Amino acid sequence: MLAATAVLSVASALAAGPAQASTGGAPAKAASLSPEVRHTGTGPTGYTVTFRYRDPAATRVQIKGEWSFSDAAHSSPTSSQGLLPSQWTKGDFPIAYPNATAANWPVLDLKKGGAGVWSLTLPLPSGTFTYGFFVNCASDTGAGCTELADPANLPWNVANGASTGSVEPDSEVYVPSDRRFGSADFSWQAPLAGKKQGRLVDVSYPSPQSTSPAGTHPLVVYTPPGYDPARKQPYPTLYLSHGGGGQEVDWSTQGAAGNILDQLISSGQAQQMVVVMTNFNGLADGNEGYADDVVDNVIPYVQSHYNVSPNAADRALAGLSAGGSRANTLLFDHTAEFGYYSIMSTGGGVPTSVTADQVTALRALSGIQIGGGLQDPIRANTLGEQSLLTSAGVPFTDDSVNGGHEWYVWRILLHDFVSQQAFKTTTTSLSSAPAGKGATVTAAVTAVSTGPAATGTVRFTVDGVARGGAVRLVHGAATLRVDGLQGGGHTVTATYSGDALHAGSQATTHL
Repeated sequence: MLAATAVLSVASALAAGPAQASTGGAPAKAASLSPEVRHTGTGPTGYTVTFRYRDPAATRVQIKGEWSFSDAAHSSPTSSQGLLPSQWTKGDFPIAYPNATAANWPVLDLKKGGAGVWSLTLPLPSGTFTYGFFVNCASDTGAGCTELADPANLPWNVANGASTGSVEPDSEVYVPSDRRFGSADFSWQAPLAGKKQGRLVDVSYPSPQSTSPAGTHPLVVYTPPGYDPARKQPYPTLYLSHGGGGQEVDWSTQGAAGNILDQLISSGQAQQMVVVMTNFNGLADGNEGYADDVVDNVIPYVQSHYNVSPNAADRALAGLSAGGSRANTLLFDHTAEFGYYSIMSTGGGVPTSVTADQVTALRALSGIQIGGGLQDPIRANTLGEQSLLTSAGVPFTDDSVNGGHEWYVWRILLHDFVSQQAFKTTTTSLSSAPAGKGATVTAAVTAVSTGPAATGTVRFTVDGVARGGAVRLVHGAATLRVDGLQGGGHTVTATYSGDALHAGSQATTHL
């Protein structure tokens, strides 16, 4: 029996949201040459994607995409299996082959059909996949040839033959998950539409640091769904830095940052925020030049053009690879400019030691994430940074996942940083007042960053023994009356549960 199928073109997905599996019916006819994502309900992944390229005069059309796979048991910082999509099995993840920091992805031939349309159908697991075409390329690997974005699925900043800002020579397609085949659920990368979709723009800001172009430099800015330039409470700001060979549009194309933020905001896992994607190319003085440009030019520009908070506690910075090196310069040498940091698969920038003043500044931060792919060829840099912070007694979150030096990993780390850490830190304080033969203890929970007030509950213990049940926060406070205390020297602890937008915290006092 043939499995029921559902078909969605990328063009319709962008207009109507992620693909949904149908319960039956004939396959829909493709509306365009854009990729068709088809739910087949058959192995190896439950989904296929058909790629098309129209060129009647071409003698050869190839496609290069992020779809070589391996599993953890057969991968290391120097090796991977190089499995093709048809060989994918549960537990496999995208990783370059040979495993390297370079984009060593397979190049496959399309087959020519009617009307000069070339096509190739591949089974793919869930996630975002970057791909590009080669036309009339003699090389089987695309070497020496120019990669082209899909004309039917161009980057967001290209329209009607014109572009704003930098342009990526590739395209992206999102594939849903069929869990019957063990495909991970990456629905948080799926595009949303309408009022649930934020806005991306490519802008230029004045920068004396910029040598190319001289005097100005590009940024991509994401504003969340429903962004209000007159909102009474300003928005927090997340700053992102790309890696070597990239530019300001990388995070919004290959990184699917807009989709990820839309999904997290829509699902209530992140508050609304403005996201600023920088470009470190064409800036003098390397890592320090980038840091100076961000502090002296980018942040002031963003604060004067968008309704964002001027407080460092309401700013976060994440950088990958070479961008991680630049983010490290800010983390260690300009620590107080941001409240939260995420260093992903860093290319370097890790000092051999830290001073007492640096440790004090690092410990004062609201959150640090250090991570990358467990099979990253430059994994040693991440481990070295984690070791340095551990030795210095600086707390951080280790976010290391199976994968190499690629966007598959960095999308996950961005999701984790925004959904679990950025702008979520709270502090809990305790006060007490005599009440008869006991005392009234009040826990006050305060969000460190701008945003909604904390909700949830507080649990109290006295001398390690629970007193009462969970007390719900009212206007940020929870109160418990404690009776029957004998003498003094009692230890009271209040533990805040956290909520979707706030992390838990704890405080202790003595009665």
